[in-house]
Order: sequence, then structure tokens, then C-alpha cells
Amino acid sequence: MHKRDPQVLIMGRPNVGKSTIINRLLKKQRAITSDEAGVTRDIAMYPLSWQSHAITLVDSGGVFLTNSSDIYLQSAIESRVKHAIDQASAILFVVDYQAGIQTHDQLIARYLHQVKRPVYVLVNKVDDTRVHQGYPEFYRLGFEGIYPVSGAHGTGFADVLDAVCAQLYSDEETAIEQDPVDSHSIAFIGRPNVGKSSLVNTILNDDRVLVDNKAGTTRDSIRVPFQFQDQSFVLVDTAGMRRKSKITDDIEYYSVVRSTSAMSDVDAVVMVLEADPFLTDHDKRLLSMAMESAKAIIIFVNKWDLLERSDANRRALIKKARWAMPALQYYPFIFGSAKLGHNHHNIFSKIPELTLLSQQRIQTARLNEFIRSVVDHSQPPSKTGQPLRIFYATQVNASPPTFIFFVNNKQLVSPQYQRFLEKRFREAFDLEGIPIRLFFKNRSKVSIRDQ
Repeated sequence: MHKRDPQVLIMGRPNVGKSTIINRLLKKQRAITSDEAGVTRDIAMYPLSWQSHAITLVDSGGVFLTNSSDIYLQSAIESRVKHAIDQASAILFVVDYQAGIQTHDQLIARYLHQVKRPVYVLVNKVDDTRVHQGYPEFYRLGFEGIYPVSGAHGTGFADVLDAVCAQLYSDEETAIEQDPVDSHSIAFIGRPNVGKSSLVNTILNDDRVLVDNKAGTTRDSIRVPFQFQDQSFVLVDTAGMRRKSKITDDIEYYSVVRSTSAMSDVDAVVMVLEADPFLTDHDKRLLSMAMESAKAIIIFVNKWDLLERSDANRRALIKKARWAMPALQYYPFIFGSAKLGHNHHNIFSKIPELTLLSQQRIQTARLNEFIRSVVDHSQPPSKTGQPLRIFYATQVNASPPTFIFFVNNKQLVSPQYQRFLEKRFREAFDLEGIPIRLFFKNRSKVSIRDQ
């Protein structure tokens, strides 16, 4: 057994610099920042190590703790923040030094006094440490731990992290016991409104991610731990990706950047399509991006409940997809419904299998047996009269499996023959659902067939 990292929630009213603080502590641009109120909507979790102690930083949307707000989705944001407070081991309450104590700061403080959690007040935007005579006023909020910090300049955080970790790890029972298992990380991608967030919520059996009919509801890439049977997963809900020509503001631009980046940080990608309309041109572009990320891919056809759920319909859609994008013949399809909770469990039986498949190494002897078979039965035509000879192959990497074929002249390897070789290669070694990379390199040696 090992211990789950305690959660440290960063909260406060809008525009006090919570996401800037998150980025400063992580030393990465993970959270989207903007002067616009209501940019952060979902609860986002990030692992952080401090002085050999592990914690989970929890970013949250700005709250008012009042019913009077015209910010889009504000009531849903506040509900999620209250739930995060209940789950947190400690709370970093962020206020704005330059603005001073505001009415909503006082409302938040009043609410936090009712919860049994250690609260640390971060007086942000103390950008000049020589001039901070005003920050003692924040003791009026009623908390003992007041820490002047600057998210912009990165000052003041050592003291508060020391205090948080000292309190959280003073008791051996602070963290929660759980089984030590390797996590499989999965990014859910797709165009807006195909049901990615609804699918994640259905899987979690919880309203964990904000869902709305308006495109662009999800902005950050949201990472959520999840346990399925004996396997541990991290689900990454991403912002819907529109065509570049449709992106009109910086917030959406950075949302798409983070969605694209999420694909490079995970073990597998679940591409979410709609049953109707099925496989649009933009879906094809996103699938091509997913393939270029060199991750295992599952195609989840959502809203299957809107069509007649028959084997004939399913086969017809798969045939249509593989005709439109021949590379899709190598990737599995799952048809289901986030709304009805139908068939999503099949994702989690498939992902560990694909991860293991991607990590495997194929012995050189088996590769060369394959080459003998292919060369003997399928010698490619040559426009120049010089025959292509494949001497041998070797695997140089895994995740994804990467192979180098040594040939007499790599210019003789046509795109058509390379596609043929990939198809035969996948069939011979059962490599469905994962990317493979085949490279060709010149080598002047006697070919295997001639030996």
C-alpha cells in the first residue's frame, strides 16, 4: 500500500491570480490566465513535490459565494469549488493585495470558517516586498496564516509550502492508503460538442467536468484519477478543437494548444466522434493529429443511441470511415452513448492491452523471418529495373514500436509498397490500435533471400 497525495485547493474570487500562482508553482504554463473573469471553470489537479513531500495542487474557478453573478456557468463553478473544499486537505485562499479586502473576500472567509480545514491566506500581487505595509489588514479575515506572495515574480511561496507540508505531514495518517499501481493516462479529444466531457462524467459517475450545449465550455485540459477494477487510470478531458480559421480569441487559442499538448503527455488517445454527423472533415484532421502524436488510439463513436443500434449500421459506419481514411483500418472502434452510459467500459479493458502492445519488442530473428516471407512472395515492381532488396530489420525503440529496414536503395521504397509492408507487418505481429514507425536505410550487403 502507498499513500495518495493530499489535495491542496487554491481558491478565491475571480482575477486574484490563482492560475498564475499554479503556473508559478508548477514552473509550467499549465493553467490558462487572462484578465477576463470566469476563464477557469473546471477543477484541475496537478502533482507537486516540495522538500520530498508530494501534494496535489487543485486549481479552481473564481467564486463569489453569492447568487448574484452574470458570469456564464458561475453557479456550476461555485458548486464544484464547494465540493473541492470538502475534498481538500488544506486550502490556499488567494486575495489581491493591490485591491485590498473586497466584499466577496469576506463572504469566502465566512464560508471557510465553517469548514474544518487549515486555511492559508495568500496575499497575491505583493510585487515589491519592500512596500507591503498594507498586508496586515488581511488578518481581519480571521485566519492566522497570512503570506505575502507574488505570482508574477515567484516570491513568498517557500514559506507557505513549508507551512502546508509541515502540517499535512505531521500526522502519518494524513494521506489515504491505496494500492501501488501504474496509471494509464488517456486523453479524450474531438471537436466541440461531441460529448467528451459528458463521456468523462459518465465514466466517473460524477458531475466532475462542466457540461453545456455551448461550444467552448471546457477550456483547460482537466486530469482526473480513476479506478476501474484493478487498474488505475488518469482521464484527461480536453477542450473541443475547432478549425484554426474559426478560433477568434486568445483563450480558445490556448485551450487548443493545451489540448494538442495533452496528446503528447498521455499513453493513449480516445477520439470521440458523433454517430451523426459522422466523421466530418475536421474529425479527419484531428484523427491525423492523433496519429502523428504516435499514441495508441481508440475511436469512440458517441450518441449511438440517436441511430438504430444494429450490427449492419455499425459495420456500415466503420466501412465508411476506413474508406475515407484507410489508416483507420488499424484502429479499434467502440460504439456507445455517454448519455445512456452504454459501452464506455470497453475503453478500459482495451487501453492496458494497447499499452503493453506498444511497449513490446520484437526479436530480430522474427523480423527477418517476416522479411523472408514478404520478399519471397511480394517483390515490388521497379521503374528503374533495379530490384529492391531488404537485407534485415531491427527494432530501435518502443512506445511506439519503431523499426529500421536496411535496404540496397531506399529510393526504391514507394509509398504504395510502404503501406503494403505496414499492413503485412501489423497482420504478422498483431499490432492493431497502436502506431508503428517504419524507416528505411541504405546498406550494401547480401540480402537475406540470397543467403
